[in-house]
Amino acid sequence: MPTTHLPDVAGLLHLRNTHGDNAAISLYGAQLLSWKTADECEHLYCTPMPSVKPGASIRGGVPVCFPQFSGRGTLPKHGLVRNLVWHVDGDIVSGDDQDVACVRLVATDTDGTRALWPHSFLLQLQVELGAGWVSVALNATNTGDAAFDFTAALHTYLATPDVRQASIEHLEGTRVLDTTIANGSEAVHGKAPLHISDETDNIYFAAPAALALQQDARPFLQLEQQGFTDSVIWNPGPAKAAQLGDMPAEDWTRMLCIEAAQIEHPVRLSPQATWRGVQRLTRAA
Repeated sequence: MPTTHLPDVAGLLHLRNTHGDNAAISLYGAQLLSWKTADECEHLYCTPMPSVKPGASIRGGVPVCFPQFSGRGTLPKHGLVRNLVWHVDGDIVSGDDQDVACVRLVATDTDGTRALWPHSFLLQLQVELGAGWVSVALNATNTGDAAFDFTAALHTYLATPDVRQASIEHLEGTRVLDTTIANGSEAVHGKAPLHISDETDNIYFAAPAALALQQDARPFLQLEQQGFTDSVIWNPGPAKAAQLGDMPAEDWTRMLCIEAAQIEHPVRLSPQATWRGVQRLTRAA
């Protein structure tokens, strides 16, 4: 498996548990950047050439998209919180005596976010690290006095030995939008698992709550989600990877995004109400 290159950012938190699992989370964007199981296998991709200038996001790990997914709206791509500095809420539970390590980070609206999106919110992101698994939970609370609508995603970059030898299972019968085609092309996913050989950018609507990633025809990772109703599967392919600028062109074979998302039906959040979405990754036995 490839080695994760953690970017040089301020406020990098580390979690470990009694089983030998480790994780690293950046306060910048509340981004889980690394998840290693006890065998030192890295399961998240992070670019070795990140852009860490103000306003830029880090390509890799688990970026948080809120209150807009991608460019599907009038806000900056993927919303407003990927480049906010979040803060630790409560104690960091970590150490060789902890069965499950965890940390909770929070962010609220600012003058900058309100200038683009005039709503008050509180976001909480909790990362839990167990024996062979990690979960990321996003809570969004409307702290204002009027309802608002939002879309969201956990834009998870998985590390793959060779994405061309990977496949994603349990998508059969799911409605899918291929956004690599102009104006999108909608279909229903057939019986075969999804294989990646070129640029892929699929939104699966009303997606299964559990997906399985295979590598070299063997179980690799299990992915489960709650609260999020959609899933996105993305890989830039060789041509687009060469144009990205913040990732080696050849790294398209080393990563695959499988994202828990809320896209087709935006969440309408009433004042003082809270929505919760969770993605859990488990190493296949």
